[in-house]
Amino acid sequence: MREVDLSFLCELARNSDYPLVQHELESLQNNQQLLRRSTAIVILLGGKAGRLGECVVGTALLEGTLRLLRVLNKEGISVQIMIDQRSLDLFQEENYQQAYWPEISLQGMEAPLDPRSILSLLTSLHDNAHLLVLDFHGAHDGMPYYAHKQTDHGSIDILGNLFRVGVRNYSQRGPEHRYAAFLADLFALKELSMDSTTIQPHLRLTIEDEQQLKAYPLDPAAITIICFFQSVVLAKCYELWDEVMQLLCEHIAREQPGQKLEFVIACGPDEGLPDGFKKSDIADWLQDFTGVADNARVKIYSTATLRDLAVLTSHATLALSDDTGPGHIAGALGIPVIIPFLPGNVYAKDIWSSTLYHHGITIVPNPYSTQQIEAAVIWGHTDIIDSIPPAELYKTAIPHLQKNHTRQQPANQTLRISL
Repeated sequence: MREVDLSFLCELARNSDYPLVQHELESLQNNQQLLRRSTAIVILLGGKAGRLGECVVGTALLEGTLRLLRVLNKEGISVQIMIDQRSLDLFQEENYQQAYWPEISLQGMEAPLDPRSILSLLTSLHDNAHLLVLDFHGAHDGMPYYAHKQTDHGSIDILGNLFRVGVRNYSQRGPEHRYAAFLADLFALKELSMDSTTIQPHLRLTIEDEQQLKAYPLDPAAITIICFFQSVVLAKCYELWDEVMQLLCEHIAREQPGQKLEFVIACGPDEGLPDGFKKSDIADWLQDFTGVADNARVKIYSTATLRDLAVLTSHATLALSDDTGPGHIAGALGIPVIIPFLPGNVYAKDIWSSTLYHHGITIVPNPYSTQQIEAAVIWGHTDIIDSIPPAELYKTAIPHLQKNHTRQQPANQTLRISL
């Protein structure tokens, strides 16, 4: 299998005016031709070690690709989306078929699939097939590459290791344009003459999903705030959320007397979570919280499925979250989410504020060395994350604390692309 290095995309991410040499320009033009001539497409989606957040963030590249195919008059092409099995519940085949075209299918993967192993799929395709594999899986963390192989049934072309460059490197293009800019560069398309804010992480729910909410009753008169206060990385577990909650309750008591707040704390399985942040620990910490003059209630739920979690989240006005997977679900559903981030580049705010609804807070300027932050992660110390003042998170949350918040959905508009 012949391979071509595409690592120059990392430089292009940092500098949109990066001077491409001839062979680099030809590589990107070749990518565009691959997209145009393909007769079937496989898209890989998921996260390293099954991380939920990386899978959700990758939906920006999935949605952007489907929109590009429509613009290139390839609506109706066979698209097989292969997703980590543990995240598959967030995706429903019929939702993508209704939004785009019926020839889209979904399949779960128990483990990340090496794109080169998809050769076997060619046997189920018609002769002279041109299969294009787009590898948006977060577990494939190397430099991007192009690979080609000719077989008796047709050709297979792979654009591999796209997650790191598309999500991490292109975050330097800014929150509004990062994903659209990556796809435009990858396929040698000039800047999209569209609102590129529509190419963002996005999860698709339907009216039928609302039936799942019956298992998690909410107070329709209260302002619902969904809370994700757990992380497998102890250094990202903020221990001052009760102070943030108290400040929000004091604000509501002053500005909207009689209005109730409902803090819904969504807990995941205890397996893998650090001591102090398991469900029973969260209950000991917060279940008796009542705010100011009894204007708040706490409900602690363990959702049966990730889709239940998404439906529950979709009914919130605001999300408070550690830097963890469910926070990306909130952002992908258009729910404003307030997140304290470790300073520096170990878990960088600019990268993992993955949606336009993420409102990350960190310490600027950063007084900690990379070694200190890495040590906090390794040894499970929370002193660095806890140095973010609760008042900063409170002030960031207040503009988004509106009871009648309406979830915004990306427009399903036609893209206009200058080629």
